[in-house]
Amino acid sequence: MKMKKKLASMLTVIMLACSLPWQAQAAAPIVSNKPHKAPVATPPAVSEARPVRAVPEPAAVKADTAAKPAAEVKAPKQAKPEKKAKKTAKKKSKKTKEKQSKVQVQQSNWRLKVAQQKLQVLGFSDERPSGRMTEATSTALKSFQKQHKLKADGELNDATYQKLTWEAFAKEGIPKVKGKEIVSRAAKYKGVPYVFGGTTTKGFDCSGYVQYVFKDCKAKLPRLADEQALQGIFVTQKQLRPGDLVFFTTYAAGASHVGIYAGDGQFWSASSSKGVILSSLKDDYWKQRYYGARRVLITNGEVYK
Repeated sequence: MKMKKKLASMLTVIMLACSLPWQAQAAAPIVSNKPHKAPVATPPAVSEARPVRAVPEPAAVKADTAAKPAAEVKAPKQAKPEKKAKKTAKKKSKKTKEKQSKVQVQQSNWRLKVAQQKLQVLGFSDERPSGRMTEATSTALKSFQKQHKLKADGELNDATYQKLTWEAFAKEGIPKVKGKEIVSRAAKYKGVPYVFGGTTTKGFDCSGYVQYVFKDCKAKLPRLADEQALQGIFVTQKQLRPGDLVFFTTYAAGASHVGIYAGDGQFWSASSSKGVILSSLKDDYWKQRYYGARRVLITNGEVYK
């Protein structure tokens, strides 16, 4: 019996000893002689993972970027100056077009003013030339167009302007004198020396020579080359006939030298180097300085395009 009691007490002690660690485990951590390791965190599931943040650039990359000039770093912002340049170009083109339109208006007004002067000369109008199309001008143009069998629309077209110019010239130009007569008289003074301001056979300048030749043929011309260039009507080189005047730009801008066309591409003039001489329009010197030509003799005929 004593043995049974001893075994029962021993079992009781053993059971109590086994139950105590389990009860203490909840209240205190297990003490161990082994080195303590930090608990490993278990990564969350993919569905629970937070949004991935942008990884900052390494210091080396930032240093390289900072080392670059500001112009390279801000390259994408260069689009703005291009837009400004385009806007500036558009504004300039608009201004250019406006200037061109103004010039065209000025030219058309000048042409209309000349036409009004011609209408006065021919007796179709007594209106003061203004360069503006008025009802009186339109009526005068219609009358002129009807008389010369042109389209009577009262507008100043090329055909009307050309006819107006010629008819006024035919009334005011040099009559009866023929071109051959002028050329023959011009050749008579070959070799006369050049004298600036000269108007006699002792010495001529270019315009003094031309005026003297025409005066010999009982025809009047102004004294200076730029004034002579306003006489008669304009002709092209293909339309030139003997007795027409040819002009050149030499020592001054505009018509500063004048000669008398002789035919076959040649003309008489008083040159500063050789005096009165026959020259060619094809010579390099004269070809580069050619300014234009005018017809002052009615007998040389109407100009057609």
